[in-house]
Amino acid sequence: MRSVRWQILILAIVAASACASAGDKLSSIRSDLSIEESRPSAPASPPRRTEKTERSYLGSSSCEEEEDSLTGQLMGWGLLGVGFVAASPFWAPYGALDDDYARSSWFPKHPYRGAEGAIVYDRDVRGSHDWLTVLQGQYGTDFDDLIHWNGRAVIEHKSRFGIDTEFYYRQEELNGGGHDELWNGDFNLTYRFAQSENWAFRAGAGVNWLTDRGETESGFNFTYGAEWFPLKPLVFTATMDLGKVSSDGLVHIRTTGGITTNGFGFYTGYDYFRVSNNGISSWINGIELRF
Repeated sequence: MRSVRWQILILAIVAASACASAGDKLSSIRSDLSIEESRPSAPASPPRRTEKTERSYLGSSSCEEEEDSLTGQLMGWGLLGVGFVAASPFWAPYGALDDDYARSSWFPKHPYRGAEGAIVYDRDVRGSHDWLTVLQGQYGTDFDDLIHWNGRAVIEHKSRFGIDTEFYYRQEELNGGGHDELWNGDFNLTYRFAQSENWAFRAGAGVNWLTDRGETESGFNFTYGAEWFPLKPLVFTATMDLGKVSSDGLVHIRTTGGITTNGFGFYTGYDYFRVSNNGISSWINGIELRF
């Protein structure tokens, strides 16, 4: 079944490409027709050719209608293919993990504690419970004059709904002495839309905020993330936030790799934060508690 799904995806991509190409050709033809219609009219035909000329115009109109219909169909299939691919970050994990929303799941006492990863499907597993709490703290540096401190909390229920919130305190040493500082963070309501014993995919929406010199701006935020527990005691994570602060675009990407034992872990990774055209890249190191 999985191979069939990937074949469908490949066919959809190919179909979308083909439709886009066909649309360009039809546009060129239509452009050429416009040029022809803009040319000066030929001298009036003798009366005996009027009927033939009328049939010619009728035939041309019919061809144009057929071309417009074909163009519409191709554009429709192309948009469908683009939408299919654009939605793949959601349906692909769900299908690849063979997830089932009707199947109940719980959290083990700690990752890898009586489980292959961080999800269990047997309520009798010792220590399994309904709520997950993850607390993290990290330090980051750009290896120059800018550092940050971060705190993050994830609280999630077995129903798959949860909360994901974090803050950053960023400090920069100035060349003339002293320092500059900035606070930012976000608060999101999330849903774990795909899972297995080793994987968890979440997405949600909320608000992000930024405080600079006593003034606070806020805006919409979309978040998407994944966790992978491939083999005890390893854990890998990736999160992405897209949104706005006031009228400026915001992008935040964070990837980590680490270990977890009896609910305590540490990690290292990369953090990228950008508002408008100003980006900050940092090497990060942190600790976490999972229970």
